[in-house]
Amino acid sequence: MISPHRSKKHLAFVRSLACAFCEHPAEEAHHHSRKAGGGGVGIKGCDLLTVPLCASHHRELHKRGEVHPYGPVETREVLWKSVALCLRARVLEGT
Repeated sequence: MISPHRSKKHLAFVRSLACAFCEHPAEEAHHHSRKAGGGGVGIKGCDLLTVPLCASHHRELHKRGEVHPYGPVETREVLWKSVALCLRARVLEGT
């Protein structure tokens, strides 16, 4: 298994962005994919695979597995797009 990357600096950067679903300020960084990020049962995935979410959407995602009005497939698409945009922003920022 790949060891998940940990970065408090990256998590702070993700929290500084807008929520992937509503554009309100993100208060939390959701670890999107455990399998892709070296996580497993009870282990968070890689910190680089996090998405910015407001507290409301983060709770909804954990409770329902999707965010209204998006179904599960659309929710996953928004999350992966957000991961890509976060990583792109970090690269362009030069850190």
